[in-house]
Amino acid sequence: MKLSKYPSLLSFFSGYVMETDLGSDSQAVAAFLNASDDGKKSKVFSELKALRNEDELPLDEFGSEANRWFGDASEAEAWLDEMIGQMEEALGSVRGSEGGVIVKDSNGAVLAEGDSVQVIKDLKVKGGSSDLKRGTLIKKIHLIDDADLVECRVDGSTLVLKTCFLKKV
Repeated sequence: MKLSKYPSLLSFFSGYVMETDLGSDSQAVAAFLNASDDGKKSKVFSELKALRNEDELPLDEFGSEANRWFGDASEAEAWLDEMIGQMEEALGSVRGSEGGVIVKDSNGAVLAEGDSVQVIKDLKVKGGSSDLKRGTLIKKIHLIDDADLVECRVDGSTLVLKTCFLKKV
């Protein structure tokens, strides 16, 4: 049961996606976003992305939970990418309309809670013995109330980095 580690995603599938047909997934995402609080939205979004990043998608289990039948992994990945894109777009517009902070990387891509980013320039770490080298991958960023900063953990230390030195992966 690989999907058991994604309880919020399973709840989303059973509550919003299970009863719809393939053509109305964008409506299911919109209904979920309208009915859910920010914490639940973030959890489902991050679990969707985590499932997409799995080495091997559990097609049978995933398909039955989502009420979708996939011939191979590429079909499932394409469907997940579409769901992630719809949710990312909707979350960005919801945050903007509510007056919340929209955080963007150096290329203008919208960052979400739990995204992975890459450092685009060598950075000196104040109070640290080592520097962050260009190309360092940082997973699971945390958004704070400042659109120009994100919080993350690197080598066991919590750092606050400027978004102008990061790009979304």
